[in-house]
Formats: sequence, structure tokens, C-alpha cells
Amino acid sequence: MFIPIPINVLPLILLAMVCRYLTPLLLLLLLLVTPALVSAQTGCSQYILLKDGASYELLTYDKKDKQTGRVLYQVKEVDKSGGKTEATIHSQMYDQKDKLTTEGNFKIGCDGGSIWMDMRSLMNPEMMESYKDMELTVEGDKMLYPNQLEAGQKLGDGTMTMKMKDKNSGRDMMTMVMKVVDRTVEGKENIKVPAGSYDSYKIRHNTEMENRAMGMKMPGMRVETVEYYVPELGTVRSETYRNGKLLSYSVLNKVSP
Repeated sequence: MFIPIPINVLPLILLAMVCRYLTPLLLLLLLLVTPALVSAQTGCSQYILLKDGASYELLTYDKKDKQTGRVLYQVKEVDKSGGKTEATIHSQMYDQKDKLTTEGNFKIGCDGGSIWMDMRSLMNPEMMESYKDMELTVEGDKMLYPNQLEAGQKLGDGTMTMKMKDKNSGRDMMTMVMKVVDRTVEGKENIKVPAGSYDSYKIRHNTEMENRAMGMKMPGMRVETVEYYVPELGTVRSETYRNGKLLSYSVLNKVSP
């Protein structure tokens, strides 16, 4: 399941590895939240990922339109108390041969009509698969998403820090800091995906990666992401670019409320 990273080549392959897994990782961020046009009066009930039993499936592709896998998310438990809602979501990652590679749980919630997400849930299962021989410590902000959006609106930033140690030796291997910045609502567009055709909001943001491996500072990386999402449903398509060139993209294949 996991791909061990040889110590002597880690500094050389780290950047390429992060590029490969960045889009699924970012997509997890984008789909876990639904900053929809839902008024505070409707509370949290309209968000698909806060409905018990809801599920959705994403298909991931490379820049040549070759499918690289799929991810299935299912809402397993919803806790409502004190005007707040918190959901436990189970994720399953399948490779291009449709073999289950790994799975895990994370939480999202709603408070005061706004969605929040612990950025630790950014740790996409496919990326986690690469670190099976390491002990991971992940810390992240809670990112808030307002319940009203409009063209030109600036959304809040978020930061996540991941530290890795070798399970056997306890040696510090790598520290990665990911910052999601410059999030801007650009406007509305109609977008067609396997799950259907939707009037969506287009949001653009940048992701900055800072890495330190075995005490050595690694070259930084910056990519741009464009997402399309619909009120109450979530992101239906996400595209990741570097230096203006498409790296990969993901689309919503099916959803069950």
C-alpha cells in the first residue's frame, strides 16, 4: 500500500512527489466545505456533508485526461448540540486499477451558519499512503467559510503543518508547511461534470508549500487552484496549475444526499 521513501534520495524526489499528490490533497479541502448561499435562518441543514448518510464520489485525472483514481466520501455520524453541528466523514481512496489503497476519518462542522474545517483533514489518503513507515504529527487551523458569497469576495487563509519521524529510529525526517492564500470569488459559471450540469461559483486561490527534509531546507513550491462549486452541494470540479500549466484535475462523479 505505502511507498517507502529512501533516505538518500528524499531531497531529490520530495518536490516531485508533492506535485503529484497536491491536487487530490487540495480537492479534499475544496469538497469538504460548501460555502453556499444559505441564510443563517436555515442553519446547517442544507450542507450535503452535514447530512447523515450522504455520500459523494470524485474522479481524479492527470493533465492528459487519464484517470488516476477515485475517492469516496460518506457521512457516518452527525452530532447536533447547542446550535452547532459536527459530522464524521469516512474517506476511501482507490487507485487507477480501482483497488482500495487506504481509508480514514475526519470531521467538519457548522457554527453560526458558517462551515468550519480542521485543516488536518487536508491529509488526503493517497498522500498519506506515501508515508506508511513514518510517524505523522499534523496541526492545522480551522478554516471558516461564510454562508454568503459574491463576486470579488476575499476568503480567509489557512495553514497546516505536518511533521514526520521514522517509526523505527525516531529520527526527524521532514516538516511540511502548507498555506492556502489569496482565496477570491471570481463570479458564476455553468459547469458540466459526470454528476450533472450546475450553475457554480468560481473560486481561485494559491497554495504555498515550504519543506525541510532531514534538516535541509527544500525549494518552495507555489501552485494555483481553480474550483467550481454549487450552493449546498459543494465543489464539482477542481483544477490545479503550476506556472500556468495544468497539473491535474478532479470532478464530481455522483452524489447521494
